[in-house]
Amino acid sequence: MLSQQKADGDLLKVYGRVIAIVVVLTLLAIFGGRYVNTTSNIGGRGLEFEHNRFLNVLAMVHSQWLASGRPHKMQLSWHHMASNVASSKVSNDNAVLQDAASKIDAIDTDTDLVGTDNWISMSDQGWPTIDTNDVQGCEQLWGHLLATNVQELNIAVDYQSDENICRYHSGNEASLSYQLQTGRVIFLMRDR
Repeated sequence: MLSQQKADGDLLKVYGRVIAIVVVLTLLAIFGGRYVNTTSNIGGRGLEFEHNRFLNVLAMVHSQWLASGRPHKMQLSWHHMASNVASSKVSNDNAVLQDAASKIDAIDTDTDLVGTDNWISMSDQGWPTIDTNDVQGCEQLWGHLLATNVQELNIAVDYQSDENICRYHSGNEASLSYQLQTGRVIFLMRDR
């Protein structure tokens, strides 16, 4: 009788362990499935982040346009500063013999703080617009506003001349549309 009780107890322990393993595997399968679904949206999340940056920069440029007396062209200084800092860093990293003090001096020069080549055209309503009505104009607008290159972010660009819209697409069906005359920005992301 005692050996039967011990065998039943051992069997219950085994069943308990099997049930615990099944529960853990089920949870791992659920979380693993969610992880796989979210990794396919990483590109869209990147474009979603850029969308927020795009909106913030547009608001800042529009308010600067109002404060500057509504000019037809405005100078944006952050693009020039970012490209100089990046090029200074690359050139300094390639020169092995330069010390840390010269790297800091190269980044802190006054020429990095003044943008001289980043002029952007403005619409009559105060929104940034493109100089050439084509894809290259939309790419240039993105670069002027966000100081990044669309190719580096794997973003495809389309220009719709009939509606005067620049569209930026990521690989997973996320898109950002910018209406040049009204400043309206629409971000769409496909749900999975």
